[in-house]
Amino acid sequence: MKRFFIFLGIFISVLCIIYTFKWLFFTKHIWHFKTSAGKLEYFKYYDEIMKTIPSPTSTHQIETAWGDVFIYEWRNQNAKDFSPIILLSGHSSGTPMWSENLEYFTKNHTVFSIDTLWDVWKSIQNVPLENGDDSLWLTEAIEKLWIKKAHFVGHSFWAGYLANFAVKNPEKVESLTLLEPAIALNALSFKTMFWATISSIWFFPESWKNYALAQISWEDSENISSENPLAQMIKAASTEFSSSLPSPKTLSVEELKNINFPVYVALSDKSAITGKAAEDAAKLIPNATVKVWENTTHSLPMEVKEELAKELEIFWKKIDFTKK
Repeated sequence: MKRFFIFLGIFISVLCIIYTFKWLFFTKHIWHFKTSAGKLEYFKYYDEIMKTIPSPTSTHQIETAWGDVFIYEWRNQNAKDFSPIILLSGHSSGTPMWSENLEYFTKNHTVFSIDTLWDVWKSIQNVPLENGDDSLWLTEAIEKLWIKKAHFVGHSFWAGYLANFAVKNPEKVESLTLLEPAIALNALSFKTMFWATISSIWFFPESWKNYALAQISWEDSENISSENPLAQMIKAASTEFSSSLPSPKTLSVEELKNINFPVYVALSDKSAITGKAAEDAAKLIPNATVKVWENTTHSLPMEVKEELAKELEIFWKKIDFTKK
């Protein structure tokens, strides 16, 4: 299981880097699967994982100016006095990523999980997105669900987007939880981008690509593999899906210091995506709880699911009870 989480963390990390590079240097377009077989492969694993998750009480297909946003809802009738939780997952992971976290999050809250636009999943993009549109489509989707304020939780690439969204829309944010956020707190290092590029070149030998991944993860190259459905789903997305994702913006010192809502930042001690620079930036936020979780990787939300859930529940309850 530990090797699976290492593999998953590496894969999500590499996807963050690759799509940042593509956004900077290549033409923007509407996402699509390259082949019908690739789409079937991806959703085979997507559906397999969703069968292991408690059935949502409802699903929503929200029409926005950029496309239709697919959202799962787990309604908790005993949580009417508490703000809902809105989840945005890591790159190419979608709602299945939260399969092991949902049982904890839904105990005391209504939870919405969004399959985001212009990334692989069930939302349907109709219009190419520009930088800044990440806030507009999300704002429109949330408003059509009649959600005034929420506890936002994001992982990896989409934590980076959530940080930018929250800075632009503080009135909608009850709290913000950033789990291994990509790019919003710190730029990616040249070393990480170099090895990620090597690992993504399709005609290179598998041994070369595994060695490159090992440089990112600090793991033995012989351990870079997994047959887990979530890992296979993300792998299928990386090879069969074409997307042009705007890169999250790294927040300025001024933006960080002006954040006026509660923030929880969880960082791995072995991540190629965040590190000391992200920790230092997070500590500039006035009302932030910043924790570096030992012996974790970029797959932190899955690796410490129970311990993380306990900390977040305390974090959320303090906010919800204070506003009464």
